[in-house]
Amino acid sequence: MKPLIIVTSIILFFFSLRAYAEITVIDDAGEVISLKQAAKRVISLSPGTTELIFSAGGGHLIKGAVSYSDYPEAAKRIPQIGSYNAVDLEKIVSLNPDLIIAWQSGNPPLQISKLKKMGLTVFISEPRELSDIPSSIKKFGILLATETTADKAINKFNARLNELTNKYTGKFKTKSVFIQIWNTPIMSINGQHLISKIVANCNGRNIFTDYPQLTLTPSVETVISANPDVIIASRQGNLGEKWLRQWRKWHFLSAVKKHRLFTANPDNLVRHTPRILNGMEEVCALINAN
Repeated sequence: MKPLIIVTSIILFFFSLRAYAEITVIDDAGEVISLKQAAKRVISLSPGTTELIFSAGGGHLIKGAVSYSDYPEAAKRIPQIGSYNAVDLEKIVSLNPDLIIAWQSGNPPLQISKLKKMGLTVFISEPRELSDIPSSIKKFGILLATETTADKAINKFNARLNELTNKYTGKFKTKSVFIQIWNTPIMSINGQHLISKIVANCNGRNIFTDYPQLTLTPSVETVISANPDVIIASRQGNLGEKWLRQWRKWHFLSAVKKHRLFTANPDNLVRHTPRILNGMEEVCALINAN
């Protein structure tokens, strides 16, 4: 056999192997997710995963998404299959998905279990660190065969993160911070939550860093006792100001005396997507304002 024919045969052999090779990644629950070919029909079970899929270049492949999947603009046109905590299983099946991307701490476990028992492929997404965001985009790019777009998004994210880190981390005096994510009841987060880690990158120290659970419902007295230097309400407009009014009446609080009560855009904080860097920039500017 001539050398050229041998080389050609080897190349064709490897291409044939690649064509039949499974696409394999490990999801955020540690499970191996395998597809025989790149996903073409995707269901997203949280607004955050919808954004991540778009960032990875796969927005056009989403055939169903939950309510409040409203970013980017094109996400608003995706058919809805329920809410993050109550999906329509029949509608999901009718859309014939080859991949479902679920939210570990948001979607009810029973809901995810039912989808798996129906034989559907479910990727569990749960970004807990800033580094998990580009990692998620990378994995989605692999699963959807959109790696070129995904890699561009990753490079852009990492460059901006480095810029913000160099600008703020360790450059200002550390302040204690109360992060309020809800008002009735009052809710906050512990140090393992990504929002708290962003606060730490901005020279802030979450007053509930050491609390054992990811979220908590502290009493007013507990917050007052901690006497935070900064209070940040993750709501804007009239609602955010309403949340802050309950703290302004405690004139002896450090945050009140020094006029460090702020509102922040919740979409840029609670959705763990590239937009969280907008939230980081906002939070860093607030904590280090004075």
